[in-house]
Amino acid sequence: MKQQFDKAWFSRARVGLFTHYTYATYAENKGTNWGGTWFARNDPRPAASPEEAAAMFDGEAFARAAHDMGAEYVVFTLAHAGFNLLFPSETMRAAGCAHKRTEKADVVAKLLAGLTRYGIPLVLYLPPNDAHDIPDDDLRRMGWISDGARMDFLKRLIRELYARYGAGIRGFWFDQGGPDETVCDAVRACDPDAVIFVNTGVTANTRKHPLSDFIVSEYYGSIESCDSDSLPTHYSQVNRQIGNWWASGNTAPTDARNLYRYTVRTAATEGQRNAGIAWACGPYIDQTWETGVRELLGGLGELLRAHEGIFGTVPGSSYVTAPNAPLAKSDWGVSTESPDGKTVWLHVLNPPASGVLTLPPPADQKTFRKAEHDGSPLAIRAAGDGYTIEMPAKCDPIDTVIRLTSA
Repeated sequence: MKQQFDKAWFSRARVGLFTHYTYATYAENKGTNWGGTWFARNDPRPAASPEEAAAMFDGEAFARAAHDMGAEYVVFTLAHAGFNLLFPSETMRAAGCAHKRTEKADVVAKLLAGLTRYGIPLVLYLPPNDAHDIPDDDLRRMGWISDGARMDFLKRLIRELYARYGAGIRGFWFDQGGPDETVCDAVRACDPDAVIFVNTGVTANTRKHPLSDFIVSEYYGSIESCDSDSLPTHYSQVNRQIGNWWASGNTAPTDARNLYRYTVRTAATEGQRNAGIAWACGPYIDQTWETGVRELLGGLGELLRAHEGIFGTVPGSSYVTAPNAPLAKSDWGVSTESPDGKTVWLHVLNPPASGVLTLPPPADQKTFRKAEHDGSPLAIRAAGDGYTIEMPAKCDPIDTVIRLTSA
């Protein structure tokens, strides 16, 4: 049966890869250096053209990196501030801006060919209101100066994308406050099951944009050089960097343990039905990665696959993890559960020194009849209105996962 990557599926997604590529955006510069993806680790120039960047892109290698990290979905930047498109867009050619598209190379087709092999859905990032790096003549040709004409351009572009790639595109991640309602209507007309993310700010958004299926926070602080247990989590869809927003000489800022534990804590955060966390990074134009980043992705994936109770779960309602709080050394951990609530996973991130985990009464008044670790039973006893569980003889220092089955 073909996987239905609809809004309900994304609401249960726990981890993604967010590639905020600016690839060829900055080949045409209005005089302000806004950064951009380097050609190579030792060659900080931008792409000479969209064609150069798109021709070098390796969709299979990128998809393999997403798969290795355990990404359930990918958000990939199709265009950013300069709005140079990485596919042979007829919409852009018809606007008189053929130089702002490719003639032959097609990054979207390459992405879909690679990601489909691994069953990973693709969401495309577009900035509906960001024009700070588009040359003035191109702004006029594209109609980018007028709000209405800009939205008409976006609608033509979206219809073209669906005409070319069909339902391979699972949705759009719109930045800068998003498009207007007619653009989202155009998306729905092409695919009623498409997902729409609309970002209204950089960090810790608490309200869903009326046109968005999810609450979105583009960024939620740095994970660099710190223990991720000290960082708060959030219930919006969050993107944290593990390279730079674009590949530009950074090195991996942490280790896989740090990423894993933060991913689990995010998955467990109350209200986190907004597609979890998407770790942000991407390769250089020559398809190498920032130092240590590709290896970091693989390490995260190994840990995600080695522990149960993450993929396909929802935040635990028996033992609730409040948003915006760090994990204290005195906190045992967090919980997730199956969508039907019949199975609860305790992620014991700080095992008790006594070897016995003492739990308060379940907030949702569930009762539990058995506890297991790696398929082996653990002694569970009622203790007042709560429970005690004898921990395994050898605990996992990263995450000891205990499966509870409700009565």
